Amino acid sequence: MSDKNFKVKNKLTIAGLTNSSGVLLVEGHTVDSHTNLATQYGGTGTTTSPNAGQILYSESGSTYAPTTLSSLISGAKYQADAPSSPAVGDIWIESDVDVDAFDSNLLRRQAFTATATQTVFTSDIAFVEGYEQVYFNGLLLLRGTDYTTSNGTTVTLAAGAAASDIIEIISVTNTSATVPTTHLSISANRTLAGGMRYFVTSASALTLTLPELPAVNDQIEIFDASGNASTYNITVARNGKKINGVTGNLIIDTAGAWMTLVYTGSTYGWKAA
Repeated sequence: MSDKNFKVKNKLTIAGLTNSSGVLLVEGHTVDSHTNLATQYGGTGTTTSPNAGQILYSESGSTYAPTTLSSLISGAKYQADAPSSPAVGDIWIESDVDVDAFDSNLLRRQAFTATATQTVFTSDIAFVEGYEQVYFNGLLLLRGTDYTTSNGTTVTLAAGAAASDIIEIISVTNTSATVPTTHLSISANRTLAGGMRYFVTSASALTLTLPELPAVNDQIEIFDASGNASTYNITVARNGKKINGVTGNLIIDTAGAWMTLVYTGSTYGWKAA
């Protein structure tokens, strides 16, 4: 027999081996049965299938097990120092202070439903010009070609929109809304924006309307720069929100007055001081 090839005409049965619950493997000229296909053979090392929302994962890489994605992905976090014992897959961003989430005042969105041929859209949220993003029915527009900006609040399209087109303005404020750094001189009626300081230079009475959709901690400053408020009152229209807890407009009638308003929520509304 040693000089002849060993052939099996039909089936080869080896006593003691079964693949009824697994697979047959050959390693080192030895045939054996296993309940699963090991990772070194391209398998997962398990016969358990993942459920919805799970993936097969192994920290050591030898035997995989169904694991939920939420248990593996903790999300990025701003913190002053690297974590002492980071887990595999953790992401962190070193910063000067610990922050669990983005400040919502840094990046904010306002949507408009256009009327026929409308070109001008004024945001309640001031933005840093040149850093805003404008979307037309979901498509990002090109600044300077598709639109221009003015006053840190206004977007003007190069061509009129059609009725029901959706215009979205992504406002990059680059600062917390509680510290206004963008200033604007005004001498006519207008709608105000959070995070702005307004210098009123008017020789006639005027009405300044608060934002329709303010966010908690939005801050607005109004300064009677012309010193005419005692003669030409400045009316701050509440626009559906309370001011100092009451449903009435604010009247600035003191020459040279400087008024700060901070939105606290729907219960008390704008705190004016």
